[in-house]
Amino acid sequence: MKRTINRALSFLPYSKWLLAVLYLLLAWWIWYSRDKIYNLVPMFRATPLGNLPLDLLLFFLLLLGLICLAALLYRPPFTAKFVNAAFVEAEIRNGAKTYPTLQSVRRDRERKHGKIFRVRCKGVPIEDFDSHIAKLQASLGGKIYCMAPGGRFSTDIYFLPQRYVQLPVFSPNDNAIGAISIQHLINLLVVGATGTGKSVVIKIIMSKLAKYRPDSTLWLLDFKKFDFREFMHIPNYYGYTDCLQGLNDYYAAFKAQQATGVAGAPNYLIIDEWGSFITSLNRGDAEQARKILAELLATGRSYNYIPIVGTQRGDASYFQNSRDNFLCCLALGNLSPEGRRMVFPDSVKGQITMCKQREGHLYIDGVGLEKIRIEHIPDIDALDASIREAMNR
Repeated sequence: MKRTINRALSFLPYSKWLLAVLYLLLAWWIWYSRDKIYNLVPMFRATPLGNLPLDLLLFFLLLLGLICLAALLYRPPFTAKFVNAAFVEAEIRNGAKTYPTLQSVRRDRERKHGKIFRVRCKGVPIEDFDSHIAKLQASLGGKIYCMAPGGRFSTDIYFLPQRYVQLPVFSPNDNAIGAISIQHLINLLVVGATGTGKSVVIKIIMSKLAKYRPDSTLWLLDFKKFDFREFMHIPNYYGYTDCLQGLNDYYAAFKAQQATGVAGAPNYLIIDEWGSFITSLNRGDAEQARKILAELLATGRSYNYIPIVGTQRGDASYFQNSRDNFLCCLALGNLSPEGRRMVFPDSVKGQITMCKQREGHLYIDGVGLEKIRIEHIPDIDALDASIREAMNR
């Protein structure tokens, strides 16, 4: 439904002119052929005043049709229903729990494919719109690039459908994880098949942590012992068969911090190929590993112990009823319908679109879903060097 509405919005300036021209042609034909129409309908017979009363009636009917058409084009009903539902989904409302409503739609002449929604505020200040902008963008399926007062009781929302939005770049050159900063990252799940760039994403995150969280400690479990093998001689690195020991060491550090009753410096547990790691363990060890991860996901954030887990599939068998405790989920490439159900909540599945190479979808709990592009890293050695420096601290 959302894609259909966005396509309709992109066609809006042309459809207005087309419908107006068609109606004017129809009205002209009816007016030109009015005498024949009168003869076809027995009740429309000439009065002592001739056809003048019928002409006046027909004229006002055509004028009423023109007014209704103008109102329809000024505020398309399907678009209004879609936008009003987005306000409800984003929970933008006044003290009386009344939601804003769409007043009109027009084309933004300053931005190609842009639309301006004039909204009847219903007492909701523009600051409330701004504080809910991430949810509203997710509900509308596009980007809001400006909001401004549109009148005494209205606000103008400048909107661009997602198909025309330039994707935000996931890069080591800033501290952003989508709409939040790296400082607010909690429990991230990275899902992607071989070749989608999962290891590069994890390295970018490690680089961000090294640069913007200099007080943090990084722990790395590299089960494949390939993409991160250049870090194998660095403290807190565990490869292949040592990964279980690494998980236990991290958990012991967490329990020691928990015993103090206060949060310490951030400790990030970065796991690559969690699914392969779990399936390689015997039944008892696998159950214990899932239990440890579940506890870390549930209570670790209070003590600044944050897991970042990479896996090819978000299969429930890899987790002990703890998948919902990942507050951030990044899926790379094109997941199957089943894969989407594993990673994303039902409320955002309709926003997922096809991905090109190095593209994916990032979901943040309380913020919503956005599509992102992974930056190409021409000098991976420089990225590795910044990570080595962090892990040597």
